[in-house]
Amino acid sequence: MDLPHNIETSDIINGPTSLINSVIKRDQINLQMYIPDDLPEIKCRSQQIQQVIMSLLTNARDALNSKYFGYDQNKIITVTCRQYSKSNRRWVQIIVEDHGNGIPKEIQQNIFNPFYTTKRRDKRSGLGLSISYGIVKDHHGSLSFETVSGQYTKFLLDLPVDNGWFHDVNA
Repeated sequence: MDLPHNIETSDIINGPTSLINSVIKRDQINLQMYIPDDLPEIKCRSQQIQQVIMSLLTNARDALNSKYFGYDQNKIITVTCRQYSKSNRRWVQIIVEDHGNGIPKEIQQNIFNPFYTTKRRDKRSGLGLSISYGIVKDHHGSLSFETVSGQYTKFLLDLPVDNGWFHDVNA
């Protein structure tokens, strides 16, 4: 069981990116990382948050591969992280951005719904974003996106540094 603990934010990001890196390289995708050295540790179930990041990276990879069939200078996934304050709390924001086709307006309201997918059913279950959304909500964070059709999609994962929820967990 993935118990809540303190973990370096950079370690949460580096785990999934190192796992998917060889696949991304094979697909001729440039992975750019902008992770400051002074990020705080966050209290979380790290395997769950890494699962969310892996899902976002996989979706970004799929978006780029559907737009670009080989090498292209815009075939880039960017992972950016920053810390900020909101309502007297410290937060960490992790952004996964791709320059794929964006999310069409007519499906945007459905992307966090269970079993919703635009991919062939034999390729994906339609659960990645739904599960990710639930994990982030359980961490008292938020998962949102910005997109422009034909240009890009950014997923914004916002997590409180000290969310306090695991004082209630019977671990």
